[in-house]
Parts: sequence; structure tokens; C-alpha cells
Amino acid sequence: MKRLKWHRLVQDYQAVYLMIFAVYLASVTLQTTTFNVMYPHKLGVLVELATLAAMFGLIVGFQALTPRQIIGEVSLLALVTVVTLTSGAHYLLPTVMLVLAARQVSFRRIMQVYLAVVGSILLLAFIAAEIGLIKNITFVTDDGVRQSFGVVYTTDFAAHIFYICAAYLYLQARRFRLVMLIPVLLGLVVIYQFTKTMTDTIALLVLISGYLVYVYRRKHQHVKWLRPLLRYSFLTLPIASGLMIGLSNIFNYQDKLLATLNDALSTRLALGQNALLAYGVKLFGQSPIPINGWGGDRVNTFTNGVGLTTYFFIDSSFLNMLISYGLLFTVVVLAGITWFLYQRTRHNDYLLPVIMMAIAISSMFDQHFLEVTYNSFILMLFAELPSYHTTVGAAFDQPIVSPRGALTDES
Repeated sequence: MKRLKWHRLVQDYQAVYLMIFAVYLASVTLQTTTFNVMYPHKLGVLVELATLAAMFGLIVGFQALTPRQIIGEVSLLALVTVVTLTSGAHYLLPTVMLVLAARQVSFRRIMQVYLAVVGSILLLAFIAAEIGLIKNITFVTDDGVRQSFGVVYTTDFAAHIFYICAAYLYLQARRFRLVMLIPVLLGLVVIYQFTKTMTDTIALLVLISGYLVYVYRRKHQHVKWLRPLLRYSFLTLPIASGLMIGLSNIFNYQDKLLATLNDALSTRLALGQNALLAYGVKLFGQSPIPINGWGGDRVNTFTNGVGLTTYFFIDSSFLNMLISYGLLFTVVVLAGITWFLYQRTRHNDYLLPVIMMAIAISSMFDQHFLEVTYNSFILMLFAELPSYHTTVGAAFDQPIVSPRGALTDES
């Protein structure tokens, strides 16, 4: 009887969490589209505050935490509160609260809600932009016409497609077939053809390649490099962040190799170094850094040439995190996620580390790593992970994804 009551309580907790998450996700996703001119700012703030209060209530009222867990979560919240007050990045608090409150919630259900909410809003924005209800921001470059299809900027639309593809592939891992790649390949074509965004084109190619290696790994055990690739995939995050921060730090125009790389990366190394020199790195972050990007109506400055001289934006999530939110916060986030991914590889679960490998590469060059409207995979840290077999390739006698804490032998 007690077990039945506990099961019902968990189900109720999960239902409430997913409902609140869906509302918050819809709110922040709408603000990434050109529907944002119709969406009252005060309503967005109210949704954010309500999400904070609701997640806090779920944690305090329904989670049975150990003293060690309480100390850890209170310390993390204290750090995030200080960083939020210092940097003005108010989205950090609801994001962290969503992460902490995800205990007892199925991560598959979280990703299903993410896919349904974000996918529906993007489809609605696409239709609205095509019929002229909202703006479809476009501009012409040397590569051709770039379109945003109702999103505030072309790279943001491309990022949405990349993360939707990642969520879709995660959910299809249970019974994957090659035909299931068709929507992802269509997404790849849309990113490359209509947004001309190389970051998400490359990241999606890495995602597809790594995913196929993961799915068919037992069928190709004789390929010696597959096992190390999967085993050490958890290291991609610190490597990618260290590489981007390091290259930005040492960049100078006199070095031909760095100058060529800077040109290939759309001057991101130069912009990153400018940010490091101008603002430096603080322990707990710093006041909001003035930026001038080309999103929304600001894209007009690009067409008249003003944008070329006034543009300043820290595109890299890792560099932006370090400069804006501080050294301590950056170390805690990167170390915490890397440790989590390491534990998954120890449990012979390579699905999330492989997906995060592609996300890490994308995050080297875009700013969406901590935004749940794009990267809802950060909610995996405390959520309940699934246990299932795959029917792809050779017959499996061990689960691909183990329950948290369970070990399987995958020899």
C-alpha cells in the first residue's frame, strides 16, 4: 500500500513538474521568435517568477534529500544567486531550479515535452512568418540569402533545429532504424541551405556520425577506434571549452595560422580576445556587458554597413560564461556536467556523452548552452534516466542505458 502511494506521489510530482516546465519553455521559446513584439515583457517575468516559486515548492515539499544533498544544492543556489545579482542574467535561477527539481522526473518525458513545445512554436512561427503575420528576418551575404523563418536571427533558428534533432535522436534510440534519420537529414539541409550557418551544420554532422557509431558499436566491434571514441566522449566538454578560451586568449593578427582560423570562425577569436582584454575574468562574474548583435530589428544595421563597425557579441557559450558569470560558476558547471558524463560512461551509457559531444562543439561558437529553450539536455543531471535495450544491429543481451547507479558489463 505504501509503495502504491509513493508511486502515485511520484507520478503526481512528475506531472506537475512537466506542466510547469512546458509553460516556462513556451514562454522563453516565444521570446526567441518575432512573436516577441506581441508577447508582454511583464508576462515573461511573471512566468519566470512563478516557475522559480513552483520549483522551490516541489523541492522543499516533495524531495527527500540527504544532508549532503541539501548542502550541495544550497551551495549551488547561493553561487547562482550571487552570479545572477552580479551579472543580471536572471534566466540562470529558473534554469538551475528546473535542474534541481528534475529528481523523480523521467528524462524521456522531459525531452518529449521539449520536442512538442519547441517544435510546435517553431512550426507556428514558420507559418506566421510565411503568411506575413510576423517578420521573417532575411539578409543577403556573400553566401546567399539567409532566412530566420520567424525566429529573431538566422543562427538562432539553426540552433533550434540542431537541438530539436538532438532531442529527436535521443528519443529514437530505443528502436532506431536508419529511416528515422530522414527528419534529421532534412533539418541538416534546412540549416545549410536556408541559414548558411556552418556551426550548426558541422555540429549536426558530428551528432549524426557519433550517434550512428553509438547505435552500431557492437556490430562493428572490430573497428578499434570506436571504443576509445565512446569511452572518452565525456572529455569533449572540457576540451572544447579549453580550446575556445585558450585560442581566444592567445590570438593575435601577426600569427598567420590564428588569423586564418579567425577568418574561418567569422572573427570569433578576435571578438573573444577583445572581450577578455576589455572585461577580464572575475570570480563571480560582472555587470552586464554591452553587446550589439544582428538579431531582431538590429539586422538592419548590417545592410547599411553600420553593423560592421559596431558589432560586438561573445558568441561562444564557454567564453561568455567565463567572462559574464565568472570563473567559479564556469568551473562548477563544466566540472559537474563532465563528472556526470563520466559516470554515464562508467555505467556503459554512451548515448548522452555522444550527444553532448556535438552540443559541446556547437557551444564553442554559439551562446545557447545554458538556455533550456535550446539545450534542455542540461536537465539530465538530476532527472531519472531510462533503461532499455536497442534492437539495432546484433542482438544485445545487456541494456544500452543503465539505471542511475547500476553497472553493466559491455565487453
